[in-house]
Amino acid sequence: MKFRKISAVLVGAMVLSALAGCGKTEEASIEEKQNKYAQYVTLGTYKGVEYTPEHTEVTDDDVQRVIDTLVSQNTIENKDYKKVATIGDAVNIDYVGSIDGTEFEGGSTQGMGTQITLGSSGYIDNFDDQIVGHKPGDSFDVKVTFPKDYGKDELNGKAAVFATKLNYVVASPTVPEYNDVLVASATDYKTTKEFEKAKREELEKNNAESDLEADKSGLIQKVIESSEVSEYPEQEVNERIDSLISNVTESAESNGIDLGTYLSYYGMDEEGFKEQVKTSVETYIREKMIVLTIADKENITAADDEVEAKKQELLDQTGMTDIEQLKAAYGYTDEDFSYEIIYKKIVDLVYNNAVQVEASATDKDADSKDAASDDAASDDKKDTDSEMVDDYGTTEEK
Repeated sequence: MKFRKISAVLVGAMVLSALAGCGKTEEASIEEKQNKYAQYVTLGTYKGVEYTPEHTEVTDDDVQRVIDTLVSQNTIENKDYKKVATIGDAVNIDYVGSIDGTEFEGGSTQGMGTQITLGSSGYIDNFDDQIVGHKPGDSFDVKVTFPKDYGKDELNGKAAVFATKLNYVVASPTVPEYNDVLVASATDYKTTKEFEKAKREELEKNNAESDLEADKSGLIQKVIESSEVSEYPEQEVNERIDSLISNVTESAESNGIDLGTYLSYYGMDEEGFKEQVKTSVETYIREKMIVLTIADKENITAADDEVEAKKQELLDQTGMTDIEQLKAAYGYTDEDFSYEIIYKKIVDLVYNNAVQVEASATDKDADSKDAASDDAASDDKKDTDSEMVDDYGTTEEK
């Protein structure tokens, strides 16, 4: 959903959904907020801010990745129904896990099959070894013991049995040759030359859009950093903090665990979590106070038709049809819709009045080194994730 959240700094994906539901603070109009905020804000420079525009080049490697994706999407997975499974084989299996004869939640593939590579699946010790030697069509039990510190009370240290079926061994795939025939059959283009030209243009367009967003983001951040806020609205801050903590607590309880246990799965304790919530909320409120103070000074508002258009945009994005349902689901208020519109206008104001400056030779050299480092890291990255429903049967977090 393309609606601004309070912050992405909290605890990653764990609280993003909770952040989206933090709009249930005191109901107040934008004008009321502006009058209240202005007395605590000393604006820095927001017109004539200097910046060096981002410019991300499209490289041959970028185009090659698009080509590789096309080839990968048209690669045919071959299935071997006769080979005996050995370490190193990729296999497709189904399983149903149980403890003391009772199936446990999340411990089954539900007949949908999952693919693992024997010897490196990340599943519980000895799980892979017990598949070795079987052939497609075999049904057998895999007996394992969950680690004592597995992280789920109902599974910690428990002996489990996975009723398993080996569906097939993944054989060497049929990889198509990248040529005009492949391009013509799998895309809207007739030749590799046409395909590469079009994809390069798409990448350039995407890079330009990303660069523009990066420029705008950097500029508004400079404005926020150069401004001062002497005091935060205590009630609003506390309401947002309480809302976030309440949302995450409810999420924990819905999974049958307390907040402390829930947070431990993310390597956090309650004290650290609450401190991050407080910091995140204050960061958001600081930004909001500064943005609305600029809006007040520049007489920038959100018109009724703009607010209605924003609501419809969000309804379209979520697939909902009722705005009250959306507000209830995500904790939004009418003020949140207005603020989203005003925020974008202020960002555009700052950008349109900014001053471009050339990057220094030192900056350019640093950028080149960073780009090279990023490319190397990307090339070295290997995808070792494996899937088991709700992580049951694996000792690794995905």
